[in-house]
Amino acid sequence: MGDEHPLRIASELARAGRIDQAISCLEAALGRTRSMAERPTNTSLLARTAGLLCEEAGRLPQAVRYYEEALAVAAEREPLLLLALAEVHRRSGQVARAQVCLDEAEALARSSAEVDVARRVAQLREARARDER
Repeated sequence: MGDEHPLRIASELARAGRIDQAISCLEAALGRTRSMAERPTNTSLLARTAGLLCEEAGRLPQAVRYYEEALAVAAEREPLLLLALAEVHRRSGQVARAQVCLDEAEALARSSAEVDVARRVAQLREARARDER
């Protein structure tokens, strides 16, 4: 698989229904960056995409690892990524971890006036409340 365009290749594989191969493609690209002192700027996007594919495939523990890696290498904290991580934690029954992610995403949304993020935080809080019933 071409090293130069792993996101494009993974996207094509996913569209063809070859999710496991798409994740493997992204993992191979991420693996090549992990030993670098300065990771490429697209590393967060690679990890986020792998997390999304894992989440869609129901591989929640793996999705958590990729989302956390994406957050760790991102230039700044990203509320939408925190919301994705919160949702995976909620679906995995990790309520306290989901709450931490929601709180941080909400604080970031308030400081930047991101209406979409604030709306999504409210939706996830409602989902959590339904889960608790």
